[in-house]
Amino acid sequence: MGKLEHPSNENSKTPSSPPSAVQADSELSEHDETDASPSSSVLSGVLHGVVFSVASLEAPFIVSGRDLVNKIYQKASYEYDPAISLFDNTIWTYGTDYALATITAGFAIWILQTSNRSSRDVHKRVARASATMLILYSVSTGAGAIAHQHFLTVESRNSMVFRLLWTICVGTVYLAAIPMGIIGSECLRIFQPRPNCPPLLKTIPLVTNAYWMFYGAIGAIACALGFMSFQRPACDIFIAGCTQTPSTFYFLAFLVSVEHPLITKFMKLYGVVGFICNAFLLPLYPILVRNFSLATTNTVLHTNLCIAWSLQGLVLQRVVKCLVEETTHNEQRQEQLRNKKVL
Repeated sequence: MGKLEHPSNENSKTPSSPPSAVQADSELSEHDETDASPSSSVLSGVLHGVVFSVASLEAPFIVSGRDLVNKIYQKASYEYDPAISLFDNTIWTYGTDYALATITAGFAIWILQTSNRSSRDVHKRVARASATMLILYSVSTGAGAIAHQHFLTVESRNSMVFRLLWTICVGTVYLAAIPMGIIGSECLRIFQPRPNCPPLLKTIPLVTNAYWMFYGAIGAIACALGFMSFQRPACDIFIAGCTQTPSTFYFLAFLVSVEHPLITKFMKLYGVVGFICNAFLLPLYPILVRNFSLATTNTVLHTNLCIAWSLQGLVLQRVVKCLVEETTHNEQRQEQLRNKKVL
């Protein structure tokens, strides 16, 4: 990430020349996406969306073994069998879901408020994508909370209303891969053109927003059609989470590679932990459901989600903040140089 610029002798002679960071950002406003044709992005997004959706169905078997997983991940296609379908309705589950919905919405608002101090559209796009991802988390857990609190019988869960509600709950997890990937793409568009861009950051390929949109849409469509539905509806979430793998590592590649004084090593560590620690829930879930009640299992899972999503929100807010403060610093410096020239 570009470092804060300091006035040099050359700059003092030519105060009208904008700092490299601001100049690079200004150029982005004129030509934002020239990296790939729309058709190739769409086709690649669709293809990879199908591949990762299919691969995600196999992920639990790879991690925990086929014999164990066959007892837990039993297909339902939104037709739940009273003999084997399990769904918790205690306050431990829906209460923590409501808490998650509130926390993630709060982080989204904080990020948008942070971006209000900048007038640059390229910065606001990062903020909007970050807020969208967190709002999708909020919608997902909010829908899940309503489902766990009010759909108390298998008969009620076999209704069209529950299917719609649970499709929203799980579908938004698939869709969250879209803004997550876009955050990485927008950040690369800002920092790669800068003269002081780290060599490692320059090697990361720039993926178009259209790719991420079609990639995430494929999983959401498969979810709505019932291809990712299980007798334990919680299993649907794990499959959806697996499809976030490409967008997760894409953003982390940017975060780890970027160099900026406001994005410290500790912030990078927080980001890696926040975006990775949910992966451990996939092998942990079969262990929990075999040894603990559903209420305890869901409370443990939601606690982990709270930690992970809070760290994600914190890191994304810091990325937006560094862009805003960098711009403010450079604009103030330019104003000071102009004033000196007038004097």
